[in-house]
Amino acid sequence: MTREWVTQLVVGEGLCPFAHPVLQNLRIDVSDSSDAEQVTMEFMALLSEVAEADPAQIPTALFVIPNQFAHFDDYWNWSLICDNLLVQMGYEGLLQLATFHPHYLFEGEDEDDMSHFTNRSPYPMLHIIREADIEAALASVAQPEKIPERNRRHMRRLGKEGLLKKMPILAQSRLFQDDPNTQES
Repeated sequence: MTREWVTQLVVGEGLCPFAHPVLQNLRIDVSDSSDAEQVTMEFMALLSEVAEADPAQIPTALFVIPNQFAHFDDYWNWSLICDNLLVQMGYEGLLQLATFHPHYLFEGEDEDDMSHFTNRSPYPMLHIIREADIEAALASVAQPEKIPERNRRHMRRLGKEGLLKKMPILAQSRLFQDDPNTQES
């Protein structure tokens, strides 16, 4: 489902104008572990592999975590740890992370706002991106600073119905299940 999400929404809806050229070589690693320490070790191994690989072989990678971090707050805290690990491992300036989660919430936005869907994904995941690729891509796009707001407007226009029309399989994904953070115990 992850590759289809990238193809149909991220690339197909133009949410990331830089994704199409690397789509064919996109590396997707899935951790089946439900142990946070094991997941972190697997993430660190992938981070090292991407950093040391020829950019033509592994230009970018998604690290998907279907069995861990169902709560957005837990995921967010873990992503901050991963960002810190990236720095500690000496990859700052070479790689950076982008965050995606089924219940992603932008601070200051209404919980029901479709803008959150720019960073919502079928499963919790981290995107490992080469900074040189981002810089090159940004140089080729007029007004790149407007991309996030353009994406938010696009998702609002598309709406949930339009999103499900483009990718019906999402109806069965965590994207349209209640966030465990908001469920009462």
